[in-house]
Amino acid sequence: MIQLQAVSRVTRIVTEKMPHSAAGQMLGYLYQCEWALVELAQRWFKDAEATLRMEMLDDIDLLHGSVPVELVQSKHHGGQGEIGSTSADLWRSINSWCDALEILGDAPLPLLRLVTTQQVSAGSLLEKLRADPQTRDVAAALAVLEELAADAEGPKTTRPWRERFLRCTPVVREALVGQIVVDDLAPRVSEVDSKLREVIGVWKTDQGQSQEILEELKGWWWGVSKEMLDRSNPIRRDTVSAEELRTKIDYVMSKYAQTSLPISDRLERLTEDEVARYKDRVFVAQLQLLKLGRRSIRFHLGEYHHAWTHRSRWLHRHYVAQSELDQFESDLRREWEQVFSKLADAYDAGEYGDDAVKAGVDILDKAMAAVETLRLRPQVEKRWVARGTLHALADLAMQDDEPVGWHPDFENLLPQSSDTADRSDTADREE
Repeated sequence: MIQLQAVSRVTRIVTEKMPHSAAGQMLGYLYQCEWALVELAQRWFKDAEATLRMEMLDDIDLLHGSVPVELVQSKHHGGQGEIGSTSADLWRSINSWCDALEILGDAPLPLLRLVTTQQVSAGSLLEKLRADPQTRDVAAALAVLEELAADAEGPKTTRPWRERFLRCTPVVREALVGQIVVDDLAPRVSEVDSKLREVIGVWKTDQGQSQEILEELKGWWWGVSKEMLDRSNPIRRDTVSAEELRTKIDYVMSKYAQTSLPISDRLERLTEDEVARYKDRVFVAQLQLLKLGRRSIRFHLGEYHHAWTHRSRWLHRHYVAQSELDQFESDLRREWEQVFSKLADAYDAGEYGDDAVKAGVDILDKAMAAVETLRLRPQVEKRWVARGTLHALADLAMQDDEPVGWHPDFENLLPQSSDTADRSDTADREE
C-alpha cells in the first residue's frame, strides 16, 4: 500500500506542471525557428534573392540581398485566446520595432509583421492592421494606439513600451504604424508541419515519405539555425538564402522520388556493441576463412549493416517490393557466380598452388568489384548497397541451395552445425 501511494505521488509530481517550468518559453523559441523555415520557404516564390536571419533586428528578419524588407515578431500560445489593443505581445513588438528603426536610421522602413497564434479580438484596433485592404485603416489604428500609449491608468507591464512609442516623433509613429501588419490565427507549433507540407508541395497522401522529407529538411534547418544563433562562434553564418533552401528542398525531395529511394548520405561508424552483435554470423565466418584483419572485417561489417538496414526500411515502408529485391539479388548472384567459377577453377587447376586463402581473397575482391555497378534502381548510386547485399547473400550460405561464398572450399569449411545459421535467422528477426 505504501509503495502504491509513493508511485501515485511521483506520477502526480511528474505529470503536473512545475511552478517554475519554462516549457512555454522553450516552445516559443522552437516555434520561432520552425516558423522561420516556413517564412523563407514562402518568400522564395516572391523573391528568389531573399535571405533570412534570426535575432538581429527582430525575431526573424527577411532581407533582399542585405536590405531588411520584413521584420517578423513570432508569438506562440498553447491555447487559442485573443490578442487585443492592450496585449503585452502587441506593445512588446512595438517596442522592439522602435529599437529596430533607430538602428536602421534613414533606411527605408521594412514591413513590420506580428505573427500570432491568437485571434484578434472582435472590434479591436488590430482588425484595422490586418493585411486585408477592406478592413485596414492605419489612421484610425494610429489614433487609438496613441491614446492607449498615453493612458496613465493602462497596464503597468506595458507602460515602458507605451512610453517608448510616445517618445517617437509623430512622423515616426505614423510611419511605424503604417508598416505594421497583424497576422493572427497562425498555425501553432503542432500545426507547422502541415503548413510546411503545403508550402513546399509535400502532400499528406505521401504519408511516410512526406514525414521523412520534413524530418530531413528540419534536421538540416536546425543545424543552420544553430549556426546563425551561436554568437560565440567567430565564423558563424549570418544568414541563409532562399536559394540555398530551395536547393536543399529539391535535393531532399529528389531522394524520395518514385524512381529513387531514401538513402543516407553519411554512414555512421559501427559501435563496438554493433560489431559484437555480428561476431557469430555466417558472413563473418566467411571473412574469417580468408584470415582478414580486424579492420577489413569491420569495413565489410559496416557495408552489410548499412545495406541491411536500408533494405529493411524500404521494405517496411513499401518503397520497394520484395520481388524487386529478389531480382536485384539474382543479378548479384549472377555476377558472383561468374567470378567464383572462374577463380575457383583456377585454384583447382593449381594456379594458386596450395594458397586457397589468396584465391578466396581474390574472389571476394573481384566479386565486390563486379557488383559495384549494379543498382537496385538507377538513382541509387551508393555502391555499398550492392556490396552489402552480397554479404547478406553470403550470410545465407548454410541455408541456400546455391550458396554464396569466397573461399574455394567454403561449403566444407563453414561450421557443419546449424547453430550459426540459426543465430543469423534470429539476428535478422531482431534487427
